Amino acid sequence: METDEQLNVLVEEIRAAMKKEEEKKEDDDDGTEYEKNSFRRQRLPVVLGLDCEWKPGDNTPVSLFQVATRENVYLLDVFAFMMDTGGGGEEKGTAEAFDAFLKLLFENETLIKLGFGFDYDIKRLRMSYASLEETLSMDRRKKGWIDVRELAYTADAVSSHNKRKYKHQKRVGLAALTRDILKCNLDKKCQVSDWSQRPLSDPQQRYAATDAYSLISILDVVLFSRGRWNNDEEISDGLQLVQYGGGGNGEAGGIDGRFVKRVSKSKMAKMEKAAFLKRQNSSSLRNARETALHEAKADLTRCVTEYLGFACVGRKGAIELLSENGCSVRMPKKTKSKVDNWENAVALFLTVDEPKKTQPAQFRRREDDNFLTLRLENAEKFFSEDAEAYARTKACKANDGGKSIVLFAKRGSKGKFVFCGRLESNSSGSISGSSDSVIANSSDALDLTLVDGDRLSETPMFYQIIGCHL
Repeated sequence: METDEQLNVLVEEIRAAMKKEEEKKEDDDDGTEYEKNSFRRQRLPVVLGLDCEWKPGDNTPVSLFQVATRENVYLLDVFAFMMDTGGGGEEKGTAEAFDAFLKLLFENETLIKLGFGFDYDIKRLRMSYASLEETLSMDRRKKGWIDVRELAYTADAVSSHNKRKYKHQKRVGLAALTRDILKCNLDKKCQVSDWSQRPLSDPQQRYAATDAYSLISILDVVLFSRGRWNNDEEISDGLQLVQYGGGGNGEAGGIDGRFVKRVSKSKMAKMEKAAFLKRQNSSSLRNARETALHEAKADLTRCVTEYLGFACVGRKGAIELLSENGCSVRMPKKTKSKVDNWENAVALFLTVDEPKKTQPAQFRRREDDNFLTLRLENAEKFFSEDAEAYARTKACKANDGGKSIVLFAKRGSKGKFVFCGRLESNSSGSISGSSDSVIANSSDALDLTLVDGDRLSETPMFYQIIGCHL
């Protein structure tokens, strides 16, 4: 599904099922006690099975949203809805239509929404599409959101009164749960396939549809086929207990609240705060809402003042060091480039070679003023993927109002990058010593001065990276 018209078909089916359920409830209230009980046992709740898919990777956005009803399974192409830049209508889906559909799910308390670890799917959606932030942040507590894994676990505990026996099931995947409850196997070969490709292959479509519909099948077996609950009141209480926010906040209800650990409100607040901070500080899931590197400002004043000689683990650590407090910067794609372009700075990443007799060391001291200098041989090759950064570095002067040039250097391929401070172009264009005269005239060599070299020489890492080459 990729158009608003197709999405309306799904919305109308959901509303028709809910309307039919309301009519049955009215008829049920008018019947005798025997008729009500027998009728309720034949009535199944209005449920949706929900799932999401995305291309494997930390930064990849959600590309497919599956919705299963009892009659059909709908595969919503999230790209088609969310990547719309205008227009819409019958030929193209719109973000507004998809957002309205999500609001229908979040605002309706009687509609049962089934998922399997769906908290992460919602988190992934939020991080993929900033425009859905408001809707996806709506309160889901006691609004019919149910994790089928929690439902199966609670039902087993009710029937066996042996919690310990089923405790391990909270860690199993959907395939194992389906095999245990439905006695069939899910084909998971397409789980890590490329879900961003269009059109989706037939095996991908079958996999996506089966994953979503299996949630409804598990619900029906757990509630009605195994006889775990004796009457409709216990079934209703069980659904209330396992829904999101239904039994974990210490409130009474459900089946005496026996099978979900109660947590005090103060402890719950601490847990939510800790989860929020972990999410804010986490760098494992970079997403579209983070600031792109070329749009982020490096906090050079803080770094030069406090972190000269500081060792970072990889370029990822260097980005975290340079970024301003409270700013989450998205890691650039992996390339062979040795340059990171910030809004206000250019960061160079240099691997220090062992000194060779046939060429001068990369680091030297000028004889006239004893300043530390850096010589980049084959400078054009070093900047091969960024001609703009090469031109800026070649013309850079301290406090000239343009982008600052900063250096991270490491010794050997497995060492840590050490922050060496700012660089400026060496206007003299030469290095003292007759043995260097030929190389100094090379147009492909770049001579730079370490502006913060004196302070860097006072740090413990100076000799390891630079001092041993002087």
